[in-house]
Amino acid sequence: MATNNKVLFTFQRHQWWQRLFGNHLRDLYQRRITLLQQHPDLPPPIKALFSAPLPQPLTLISQWPLLAIDFETTGFDAQQDQILSVGYVSMMVNAVDLSTSVNELVNSTAIIKPDSAVINHIDHAMLLQGQALDEVMMRLLVALTGKVGIAHGCFMEQGFISTYLQHKYQLHDCPLLWLDTLPLYQSLYNTQILHHDARLGSARCSVGLPEYQAHNSLFDAIACGELLMVLIHKIYGNKAPNFGQLLKR
Repeated sequence: MATNNKVLFTFQRHQWWQRLFGNHLRDLYQRRITLLQQHPDLPPPIKALFSAPLPQPLTLISQWPLLAIDFETTGFDAQQDQILSVGYVSMMVNAVDLSTSVNELVNSTAIIKPDSAVINHIDHAMLLQGQALDEVMMRLLVALTGKVGIAHGCFMEQGFISTYLQHKYQLHDCPLLWLDTLPLYQSLYNTQILHHDARLGSARCSVGLPEYQAHNSLFDAIACGELLMVLIHKIYGNKAPNFGQLLKR
């Protein structure tokens, strides 16, 4: 009985570990299947987004395409605030492909707070010259298809994308795969992180990257992509990690 209990405990512990880390990708895959089954009439680009393959836990990050993304918004609440601009750039873990850079303003009647305009330099007149939100988001989602999203504090981008899909297509799930540079950066400091400014610009400075013009969606996306490359090297050296390792941090 003792031996059986030990085996059972080991098995349950293994299941817990797999649920917490190794099964994240499997969970995403199952959620995508469920979403597509429940919404058979989605437009082809959205179907393609959630039909695209996912990396396996042992897939090296160097073998998978990435998309660094950043939004400028009127606030942090995706249910109430609005997207002002969207920036993104394709990359691999060892290079950012600047030829793929996209930076789009969203046509919006959003009320721009004076302090927000000072930070991101986006005013009402600029937004009137922007593109329709549906067009901007569709181009972003097409660019993200088959890639892993990269962001610094990805709850923002994930939240606004999820809210958009919910309002536009009544999707109550958004099973996209993200790598977040914020917890990767924080993992370098462990318990000392409370004494470190973890914002994107400060994180870049801490790892030896130069200052840049912050609060521009494209510049922030590029800056995040560069930060990811440095963090991977600092944490893992010259040996590229697999997605299973990355999702544990």
